[in-house]
Amino acid sequence: MGDWIVVYLAAINFFGIYLFPRDRIPSKKWFSFSSGIAITYFFMYLLPSLNKRQDTLRVDWLDLALPSEIYVVSLIGFTVFYGTMRFVRTPHFQDETLDRNVSYWLQVTLLTAYMSFSAYVVTETSVTNVAQMFYATALGVHFLAVGHDLYRHYGEVYLTQGRYFFTVGILVTGYVARYVDLASHVETILFAFVAGAMILNIVKFELPADRNLHFRTFVLAVTIYGGLLLILKHVLYF
Repeated sequence: MGDWIVVYLAAINFFGIYLFPRDRIPSKKWFSFSSGIAITYFFMYLLPSLNKRQDTLRVDWLDLALPSEIYVVSLIGFTVFYGTMRFVRTPHFQDETLDRNVSYWLQVTLLTAYMSFSAYVVTETSVTNVAQMFYATALGVHFLAVGHDLYRHYGEVYLTQGRYFFTVGILVTGYVARYVDLASHVETILFAFVAGAMILNIVKFELPADRNLHFRTFVLAVTIYGGLLLILKHVLYF
């Protein structure tokens, strides 16, 4: 795992909340630009990577026969995160304080695992440093959106607790990854599961509602980020 990516993503989680005034939601242009990058990342990296990794799952002990098992794993990841996030933001307890605490800690725990695994899969050794830089940039923007969403829901509690868990989770995962090599099929399943969760989080946290969308900025982000990826893929073959 690239040490610089681990440090970068950890720093984004810890300091990203200070990049915008905390007393108001970042501008619609910012959300539109970040969502454009995230969507481009999804279509130009996650989907092609899932397709390439399908063959990795064809091992004897899994007895695979279909060409889409990896997408089933992604669907499971999407469903697990969707169900959990739906649960934790719906009242289930008569005591509202208890409900809010349970909701908060479930989200922090789930998103800590999600961010840690995301940081792991984006630093795979099969891509070049330049590719890692562009993919890590998109992931960092995505993490910014997740952090701001939690801050809007939980305020100072996120500043004093949540962001610390996210940051430590990424740093610990980076440290462990230096000494532990996962089997290829295990890493592929992990990647697919995280990809499914990331699809949900991109749509949930980053795509602004119609009234908050600045479409020209969204298109600009897609054009710039997507164009750079196409050029670099053609030149560097990543």
